[in-house]
Amino acid sequence: MHRTDQSVTPATVAALAPARPLRLLAAALLAVGALAGAAQAQGFGGPGSQSGISVTGNGVAFGEPDQAVVNLGVDAVGENVREALDAADATMHAVREAALLLGIEQRDIRTVAFNVWRQQLTDRDGQPTGERYHVRHSFQVTVRDTGQVGALLSSAIDAGANDVGGIEFTISDTAALQAQAREAAMADAHARASQLAELSGVTLGAPLFVEETSYAAPLPAATLQYSRAVDSPVESGQLGVNVTVRVVYAIAADARAE
Repeated sequence: MHRTDQSVTPATVAALAPARPLRLLAAALLAVGALAGAAQAQGFGGPGSQSGISVTGNGVAFGEPDQAVVNLGVDAVGENVREALDAADATMHAVREAALLLGIEQRDIRTVAFNVWRQQLTDRDGQPTGERYHVRHSFQVTVRDTGQVGALLSSAIDAGANDVGGIEFTISDTAALQAQAREAAMADAHARASQLAELSGVTLGAPLFVEETSYAAPLPAATLQYSRAVDSPVESGQLGVNVTVRVVYAIAADARAE
């Protein structure tokens, strides 16, 4: 029997070496394809899946504000910086004392603005005639009893405040209202999905995906127009906490079979 010996050269090894990695790559691609097919067969591939019924639900819960934030300040004018600064300091000291007399704590009074600037004075022809200086100093006061807002405004204006900002009513703890709004949002989402399922002739299944897309607590500010005497009560009204959710519901298997 004649046998022919074949030598293995480096070129032969280089030609045969890629065969195994290529077979492994092909097997991996087949496995990925199988997994993708399984995910498609299940009917839900995540938030972007088109399988199922996707809806957005909104919920709002209302509550009474239990505190307010008020900006109180003064714009003092003087022929020089020291004169304007002394006037501003005297006024804001009186404003702070008035707030403390109402029972507001020192920790609830903080400076939010302090500015000094020079104003150039001119005549009708635009020619300089002199200058004067402004000092603007403002407090932000947190009022933890909303019934005292009107009294605070009156006392501050009597003390010399002439720069009074908006009143912002707030709720110190919105956790309970958030929970109520979230419950209402889920109920709204279920009602929408149920109607869509009925209109489509299918049976609504269980939620596959739930996402809280937004939470907002609107805090409307009351615009204050004031004079030297503030006798009218300030009404706080109600504040609403809003929650929005996105829910994807499955379509029941029996309905698919039909």
